[in-house]
This record gives sequence, structure tokens and C-alpha cells, in this order.
Amino acid sequence: MPNNRNAAKAMRQANKRRLRNRAARTSLRTVIKKVQDAVKSSDTGAIDDALKTASKKLDQAAAKKFIHRNKAARLKSRLSALAQKKAPAAPASTDAAK
Repeated sequence: MPNNRNAAKAMRQANKRRLRNRAARTSLRTVIKKVQDAVKSSDTGAIDDALKTASKKLDQAAAKKFIHRNKAARLKSRLSALAQKKAPAAPASTDAAK
């Protein structure tokens, strides 16, 4: 327990920040997992939506200095590469067959 008013206030502030950071970290992990699940399901629409949402959330977290901007860029790059690799192949063009 804190021994003076300043320590008590610091403890209250630390608890608020801890809860805020915990919620932000959880939401980021959830968004990233949704992209990974969408890739597993091979639903192109779901992949695009999840990737767009994840990109926005990562940019917001980087803007608030919750995570470093390079980490946000790295995660976005890895998620988009995963989506590109696992996306179903587009059918070949009919013009090439002529």
C-alpha cells in the first residue's frame, strides 16, 4: 500500500494505464487473429475486410505510440503477405488462350 498521497495517486494512474494498455493489446491480438482465421477459411471478401480493419487498428496503435511504427508496418506486411500467399488463385485470362 502507498505511504503518502503522491504514491496513492501514482498507483491509481498506473492501474488506469495498465487496464487501458491491456484492452488495447487484446483488441490488437483479436484483429490479427481474425485476419489469420479469414485466411484459413479462404474467403476472399472476409480476408480483405479483416486485413483492412487490422491495418487501420495497427496504424492507430502506432499513432498513439502504443506500439512502434516499425512494428505496425512489420505486422501489416506479414499479414498482407499471408493473405496474398493463401488467397485463391485467379482464373487465367481467356485472351491468353486465343
